[in-house]
Amino acid sequence: MVLKSGLIGWKGNFNAVITPFAKDLSVDYRGFADNLEYLIGEGIDGLVVCGCTGEFWSLTDDERVELFRVAKKQVRGRVPVIGHVTHLMYQNALALTRAANEVGLDGVLAQPPYAALPTEGEVIAYFEVLAAATDLPLLVYNVPKRHGYNLSPSLLNRLAGIPNVAGIKQSSGDFMDVVETVRLVDGKVRVYAGRSISRGVPSMVMGADGFVSSDDPQLLGREAVKLYGLVVDGRLGEAQELQMKCIALNKAIHDSLGTPPAALKAAMNLMGRPGGYPRPPILALNEYQVEQLAGVLRSFGLLR
Repeated sequence: MVLKSGLIGWKGNFNAVITPFAKDLSVDYRGFADNLEYLIGEGIDGLVVCGCTGEFWSLTDDERVELFRVAKKQVRGRVPVIGHVTHLMYQNALALTRAANEVGLDGVLAQPPYAALPTEGEVIAYFEVLAAATDLPLLVYNVPKRHGYNLSPSLLNRLAGIPNVAGIKQSSGDFMDVVETVRLVDGKVRVYAGRSISRGVPSMVMGADGFVSSDDPQLLGREAVKLYGLVVDGRLGEAQELQMKCIALNKAIHDSLGTPPAALKAAMNLMGRPGGYPRPPILALNEYQVEQLAGVLRSFGLLR
C-alpha cells in the first residue's frame, strides 16, 4: 500500500489529547469523546489520539483501538485524527498500525520501540515495515525524552524518503534539531514541532508546518488554538504575547505539580471538563497540590 504522491495538506495546531480515566482506572470513553468535541468547537486543526499526553504506555492494545474507534465516530471527518501506534513490541506496533487503517483514521504517528536502542539502520528498517503496513500517512515521532535516544535530523531526512512517511513530529529537547530538520526535509514531508506551549511560535518562524500541542488548547481553548493562525497572519506581536502566556502557564503548572499529565487532568477537572485521573505509575495530585493548582488557574483567569 502506497500513499498518493505529494505533500499532505495538514498544517496548523494538532492537539495530543488526554485519555481520561475514572476513579476505578477504567477508560472514560464518554469523557474522551466530550473532550474531542470541545476541542473541535474551539477550532483545533487536528487531533492525536493515544499519544504521550494520552498515556499510551498505560493502555492495553484493545483500549487503544477502541479509542481510535471512538475518535473516528465522534469527529466524523471534521478534522484529521492521527493514531499513535508506538509500542515496546514490534508486533504490537504493527497490529496497531493496521488497526488504525481498518478503523479509518487519517494517519498514524510512531516512535521507534523505546528501550531497544536500535541502530540507524534498524530504525530505517522498522519504519519501512510500518509504512508498508498501511495506506495512511505515517508521521515519524522523535521524542528523545521518552524513547531514550535522539533521531538526528540527518536520520529523519533519510526516513522522509520512505514511501508513506508524510511527516515528522520533532520533539527534540534541542531547538536547533527542529531548525535543522526543517532545513533538511524542506519540500519532502511536513514538520510539526512538539512542545508548542514553550516554542510553537519560534518553530513556525523557522519554517515548521505547525505543531502538536498538549496542555495549551485543553486549558486555554480557542485562545491557544489561534497561536498558529497568528503567526501565519503575520501578527507576531500578538503571537509573542500569547507564547509568553503559554510559557508562564506551563512553568506554573509543571514545575512542581506532579508528573504530566496529572496536573493537566486536575486542571481540566477544576474547570468542569473531563480530565479524569491518570493511571499508575503516574499519581493524581493530592489535595494540597490541587489547592495550589486552583490558585494558578485563578491567576491566569481560568477559574473563579
